[in-house]
Amino acid sequence: MSNRQRLARERLEIYLVHLLMAYRPLIFIVGVLLLVYSIANLFINPLVGFASLLPALYLLLISNSYPVTLYTARLGAWIGTLWRHQE
Repeated sequence: MSNRQRLARERLEIYLVHLLMAYRPLIFIVGVLLLVYSIANLFINPLVGFASLLPALYLLLISNSYPVTLYTARLGAWIGTLWRHQE
């Protein structure tokens, strides 16, 4: 991997970390609302309840844990630069 491609990935990772940290309260609110929705749906339709429970827990983890935020940004930067053409 060239230094230029690594630099682009690291720059994107830093940008994503700052973006996730800036919207942390909004991510927390969305996670709590999705958690309430999934708990309510567990009684009606368990499949929909469990399917919405996993993203709700992940959003709550992102909003409360810096390492999870960092690894999410690393994954996003890796996916973002995966199909980038080499110069």
